[in-house]
Amino acid sequence: MATHHEGTEHKHGEMDITAHQKTFAGFVKLSTWVVIISLGVLVFMALTNA
Repeated sequence: MATHHEGTEHKHGEMDITAHQKTFAGFVKLSTWVVIISLGVLVFMALTNA
């Protein structure tokens, strides 16, 4: 099975992961906001006896 990387040697640490890091940072930020908003909604529901 031939690949487009045939004949090239992988060298650890040379891949550009800038896009991956930005995506992960966005995921962490979004997840944080979802948790904060969810907790806020739960506290509001507890205070209003919903």
